[in-house]
Amino acid sequence: MIAPCPYCGYDWPVSANEACATCAGRPPQSLRGRRGGWGELQDGLAALLQGARLLVTTRGTKRWIVPPAVCTFAAFTALSVWLYRTVMHWLERGRELALEQLPELDGWERALAEWLVDHALSLAAAKASAFLIATSLTLLVSLWAFSLLYELLAGPFLDELQGVLESRWFGADPRAARERPVGLTGVECALGTLACVGVIAAGVTLGLWVARPGSLLYGALAGLAACAAILFCWPPFRRWLLWRARIELRTVLASVQATALSGLLLVFALPVLLVPLVGHPLFALAAGFTTALSLLDIPMSRRRWSIGTRWRFLSRHPLALVAFGATAALGYLLPVLGPLVVVPCASAGGLWLLLRIDKSALRQAP
Repeated sequence: MIAPCPYCGYDWPVSANEACATCAGRPPQSLRGRRGGWGELQDGLAALLQGARLLVTTRGTKRWIVPPAVCTFAAFTALSVWLYRTVMHWLERGRELALEQLPELDGWERALAEWLVDHALSLAAAKASAFLIATSLTLLVSLWAFSLLYELLAGPFLDELQGVLESRWFGADPRAARERPVGLTGVECALGTLACVGVIAAGVTLGLWVARPGSLLYGALAGLAACAAILFCWPPFRRWLLWRARIELRTVLASVQATALSGLLLVFALPVLLVPLVGHPLFALAAGFTTALSLLDIPMSRRRWSIGTRWRFLSRHPLALVAFGATAALGYLLPVLGPLVVVPCASAGGLWLLLRIDKSALRQAP
């Protein structure tokens, strides 16, 4: 069972007489929070701005924000293109049906139908309408789903971002220092990863180049076999890769759980979209609040807190967490751009807030 340190939150067994191996019981001055409801409320209000400050001033953090943003925009761009092509297919199908009905029309009705079907102006108007329909549907979907998809894709990257921040505060990434297998340097890990990815990519490329039935499958299997041979012949790298895979799986699961919770809460908030004038702002506030709280799952997952420990932490510090969620919710009033800014800032700010709050009560039995 994890016994969280009152300061850093990492495991510090109750029976241990020595200081915490992560923070030594003396966290940096910026992480020493103020006790009491009013002090925690102030920290909750400041957490989002503190997260933004950390992202701006800490080297090695900005690079982890770009990949999930690019992937999310690519997904919604693909959605928009698919919707446009679908609407154009419907329009073309309608044109074909109109041509089939032309012989049954007479007089001015036939002349009007022929003009609408063949005239360039009507075709341009139809294409413009298709574009507007696809864009409107994409914006409608993104209003609800953009933050969810971005949060889901960003989970592993935000986990690495928090590792960079904790390395700055504690001298090394505490999770890596506690769990990472020894016997392999960072350069060797990178070279082994590149070798595995390279042989798999070479097999797939060879399969595509041969262009025969089943060649792609055989090429991929050959690449996987070569990758398995590397892992078999290099035990330290195999241990490191399995450890890394477990870490990523744990992070992805935490991200999926947080996204599912946010999505469920937003489903219940959907009716507020029907409220005139204030419906969309209220929905954005709900989205920001749920996202901010769900992002706390990442630092809790890094510390391997159980569900019971997480719940006790959330229930014992409501003022700080409500203030944190409310400030993050304000950023969601700006569609698309709001989540892009708020999610990484709330991730860094949530870590800062979790470290500032006293966690002595979590060491007691539930």
